[in-house]
Amino acid sequence: MKGSFLIKAKKESIITDKGVRAFVMDHLLNSPFQKASVTNIDKKTVEVKLEGDEKQIKEFIQNLQKALVVEFGNPTISFTPFEENPVLEIPELMRASQALMVGQLHKGVNVQLEILGALKQMSLELRGMSKGLKEMLGEIGKVLGRQQ
Repeated sequence: MKGSFLIKAKKESIITDKGVRAFVMDHLLNSPFQKASVTNIDKKTVEVKLEGDEKQIKEFIQNLQKALVVEFGNPTISFTPFEENPVLEIPELMRASQALMVGQLHKGVNVQLEILGALKQMSLELRGMSKGLKEMLGEIGKVLGRQQ
């Protein structure tokens, strides 16, 4: 049996910021499926494609619904019914998981580059403050020297 279903969130931040796609992929990797994928459709929607035994698919969806509620709250996430589609192209699960991992790694590299840029800027600002502090201490020393 082949098909797909959607996971929809009421708020954009749940899907994109909380990692729903990675959460679902983790559950797929620990499932009996050989072919499956998880794709962000938009900021509020994830599509899950599965190929496998009908009973296993139904069980997986039920367990995933419970796990998502525990992880992200209720009723912030809802599922559309599983729609069978025998001509649906579904990639090997391992290939789909590697694509997700590379995408997540890319996001992480961009965040690290932003952090590095901010640290460089802070370093420049601290150098300027240090120079200003030395000048200020010199002025204080001059003033104190005059008072003695």
